[in-house]
Amino acid sequence: MFTKDQIKWAEDRELASISLFSGVILKAYRFKSLRNLCLKLTNRLEKGPVFSQTRRKIFDEYHGLNVGRYSYGPGLIPSILPRGTFVGKYCSIGAGLRVYRRHHPFFNTLTQHPLFYNHKLGLLEFDTISKIEDNPLVIGSDVLIGEGVIIMPSCKLISDGAVVGAGSIVTKNVEPFTIVAGNPAKFIKKRFSDKTIEKVLTSKWWELPLSDLLCSGYLSLVKKE
Repeated sequence: MFTKDQIKWAEDRELASISLFSGVILKAYRFKSLRNLCLKLTNRLEKGPVFSQTRRKIFDEYHGLNVGRYSYGPGLIPSILPRGTFVGKYCSIGAGLRVYRRHHPFFNTLTQHPLFYNHKLGLLEFDTISKIEDNPLVIGSDVLIGEGVIIMPSCKLISDGAVVGAGSIVTKNVEPFTIVAGNPAKFIKKRFSDKTIEKVLTSKWWELPLSDLLCSGYLSLVKKE
């Protein structure tokens, strides 16, 4: 059980998670020279990246990233996560993450060189392979991704409660509450029994604000198995 002081701590941070200056910061972020300052202000005024709602609005409006509340980590930055990425709530994302959403063409083409598929190099008017946005990555809630992980285009979903070990190269979808690791990432074990996994998925505890979660009793779901 959590104490009244702990619950009050969570409530205070939720109240402070969006400041009176949120709208101003959001508008100022459109100027690239002010972006670092804007992010620093969200950290200072809104109790850091774990809680800041303005930071999440910035990600959505300017970078096309949907990042859920309380998700945090050095891997949660727009230069790493491509436009169209969805990250659930309460996730932990380690440093050194790399995310790829399309391959060089391997088949039915003479060459794999980007001159012949990437219009940014100047030869072509349009790309001849699918866009990054056509293959969005979805990361569920309560996901842990270790340091130095590489996520390949063939992985489209890392499901709720999954764990990806540090240094892994993920080439396919990861099932709920499954631990994977290695190159390529392979099944290691499930975090819980199938019965408990079903119970936790049904609870959708990650939809609750932190203060409500502390009062809910959901955090003892696994202990009661």
